Amino acid sequence: MAAFMKLADRLLVVAKFLTILIVAGMVFSVLVGVFFRFVIPIPMAWPPEAARFLMVAVTMIGASVAIRQLDHVGITLLVDALPMRVRGALYIFGNIMIAVFLVVFIWFSWRLTVEMGPRQTSSSLGVSMAIAYASMPIGGVMMLIQIVAVSIEGWQRTLRSQSPFGPPSAA
Repeated sequence: MAAFMKLADRLLVVAKFLTILIVAGMVFSVLVGVFFRFVIPIPMAWPPEAARFLMVAVTMIGASVAIRQLDHVGITLLVDALPMRVRGALYIFGNIMIAVFLVVFIWFSWRLTVEMGPRQTSSSLGVSMAIAYASMPIGGVMMLIQIVAVSIEGWQRTLRSQSPFGPPSAA
């Protein structure tokens, strides 16, 4: 269990670093596109396409960061009225449902990446669409690892009589 949590922690650091790099690439791409379209008036075709591909990648990888840091929106008004063990059970059940979705997502996005991606080429960049599609299964695996990690942490909080839906309270 400790080895898995260490892996999840390291993967979180990698995901944060990749998110920063991808956002920087996206900003660069948009700035180049704006510069060439409005300053030099010679529009280029590749910057918007690159920005779209990078936006998908940052969404997929950044979602794993949000999962681990419990930054996704959650309304726990009704759940907070339940006994602590029931809260923990509902938390785990919800995370199992998310994990099931992620396994299906990973499977189909992997198939899309390896089966359809090599047969397609992006219109402006001229690269294999497998490169653009690859962020989906990679992000899905990263999200799956983080959902397991937050489930472990949430159950541990429940056993300490803390809410599984938030970070540990400072006592």
